[in-house]
Parts: sequence; structure tokens; C-alpha cells
Amino acid sequence: MNEDDVLALPSLMEAWRPPVGGKRSVRGATLRISSGRGRGHTADNVRAKLARIVRKAPEVVVKVSGRQRGGGHLSAHLEYIGRHGKLDVETGDGERIASVAGLWELAAEWEALDDATNRGRSRPTSISMVLSMPAGIPADIVHDAARAFARVELGERFSYAMALHTDTGHPHVHITVAAEGYQGVRFNPRKADLHAFRESFAHELRARGVEAEATPRRARGIVRKADPSAVRHIELRGHRRPKDRGGESVRLRRRTLDEAVRIARAPEPEYRPQDDQALRRQQAIRGAYEEAARALDGSGRSQDRALAAEVRNFVADMPLPLSRRLALAVQIGQRDRRVVAGQGSDLERGGDKKGTERGADRREPAPDDRGGRRR
Repeated sequence: MNEDDVLALPSLMEAWRPPVGGKRSVRGATLRISSGRGRGHTADNVRAKLARIVRKAPEVVVKVSGRQRGGGHLSAHLEYIGRHGKLDVETGDGERIASVAGLWELAAEWEALDDATNRGRSRPTSISMVLSMPAGIPADIVHDAARAFARVELGERFSYAMALHTDTGHPHVHITVAAEGYQGVRFNPRKADLHAFRESFAHELRARGVEAEATPRRARGIVRKADPSAVRHIELRGHRRPKDRGGESVRLRRRTLDEAVRIARAPEPEYRPQDDQALRRQQAIRGAYEEAARALDGSGRSQDRALAAEVRNFVADMPLPLSRRLALAVQIGQRDRRVVAGQGSDLERGGDKKGTERGADRREPAPDDRGGRRR
């Protein structure tokens, strides 16, 4: 293996493999929504990607935030991303819409196209996405990268409208896409498409000097899934309306907690195939990075040896491969053991904690309620 393909390792490529799926049949043809930019695996690209991963470069977020059905729903959504006329909404052809009336007109156009094509079938008129980065990235760079992303990934096939929001802890861009495309292709991104969108957005950010990455959770050794979007939205509503706080979200989380308590206090360990799969998956990921570190050590380059050390530190810092319920079960088990140990210490000292705090002594009775001594 020469120095140019030292990291051409099947195990590493498998660790970085994007999610499967994302294709659909459209009138007899099979098309992919995303262009898949940013996936090059040349020797230099692999080294750079590995360095970004182990140095924990910020991960981009590209997610579907909603589906709008009908002109009324779409108009309300476009008003929302335009902050009811306070922000410009930019379309794919470069037009900037600064009025609510202009947004209504755009919604009516998309609805008319959708009605003419689908002939009464119940389908979304548009699909909305959010593109974001962690706090600290300049808003104008995020906006410009999102604009370039939309031009490449959507511009020749779908109508879209976008707006930058800077009123939260991190700048983010809302992109709303007409579901009916120019060549009869419906916009309905699957998991693989969204991952490819993340890679494309990260590519645009790097082109503008911002270190950004788009890797699957497993490539970072993460087993635990993020909270379902429904839970996050419920909790957000709870924070906005204090009277509702803790209602629905508590019920959703209670089931996980109940399962964790049952596992922690079960007389025999519980086996679930998915937990074993998570462990084996992370072991494979760790093995892939260790193989990469060995290859880097053997390349003869001082910078590769330094990167190999970073890779090993990255692996050592990986979280334990525990699901949310198993992590809770571990915490509950540790707490139970501390309680039992504390009770044992109190008994060894000759009384419970309550008796010790009130100055009780085994050789002297405690005072009765009348202030005297019990006989």
C-alpha cells in the first residue's frame, strides 16, 4: 500500500457509509433527489475528513421541519419564515419577497401547480427544511452557504423559497420547497437524501472557510438516538405555555423511565438483540479507527503519526454504547447501591440517620412528647 492510498480502508469507508435508501420510482424511472456533493474519498479528502471527525468539527444540521397541505397552510408557513413581512423571503430565481401579499401570491402559484398535477389526491403542497450550524458561525456565511446549497441541490428541479433567522442562539435558514418539481419529480427526501444534503451543506461551508462535517452518529461512536422531534416540539410548547409544562412530555418519557427502573431492579440481566447490536456496531467502529491509526503510523509521515495519536484519543473518548433506557438503568442501579450502602453504614454506627441527627443514644431513651423521660 503506497502513501497515497494508506487510508483506503474498507472498514473506515463502512464506518462513514451514509444511510441507505432515498430512491423512488418516478413514472418508470428511478431518480435520486440529492446530487450527493461532498462525498469524495480521495486520499487527501479522507485524511481531511478523518482529521475533522477526530477534532470534533461542528456537525451541520439539515432536517425536514414540516409539510404544508393546501394554499392556506402554505401561506401561513411562508408568513412565518418571513416573520409576517419583516424579513425578505428569497426564491430560487433570485426574487426577494418583502410583503405578505407577495407570499400569498407565491403560495397560490404552488397550490395551482400541485392541484393541476395531482388532480385531487391528498399530497403535501410543499415540504420545509431547516439548515443550521452551532452558535458562533457568522450568520452571513450560513446564509450564503445555504443559498449555494439550494442552488445546487434544488435550483434546476424545484421551486423554493428561503429566509434567514437570527433570533435564536444560532443562525439558521428555513427553505420551503414546492413538492411538485419541474420534470414531474416529487420532492420527498428520505434519510439518505437528507444525509447527502448535510454533506452538500457542509461542503459549501468549508468552501467559505468554516470547518464543518456531516457524519452519521455511528461514525462518532454514538449509539443513543436523539429525542424524537415530537418530544422536542412538545417540550418547546411546554416552555412557551407554562401551564402545559411537563404534561405530554412527562408521559412520553415516563415509559422510558419505567423500563429503566424495571431493568435496574430485575433479578437477572435483560437481553435485547438491539442492545447487543449497538455494542457490536461500536466495536466495529472502534476497530475501523484503530486500523486507520495503525495505517497512519506506518506511512512514514510525521503528520500522519500525529493524526494517529488524535484518532486513538478520539476512540478513547467515545461514549459507552448504551441506549437511553440502559443509561438510565445504570444511573438507577448506582443510586440504589449508594442508598443501600448508606443504610448499612448507619446500622453499623448503631442507629438510623434520623436517630443520629436528633442526638439519640442507644443507652439513653429519647424524650417523650411531654418533655420527660420514658420509663
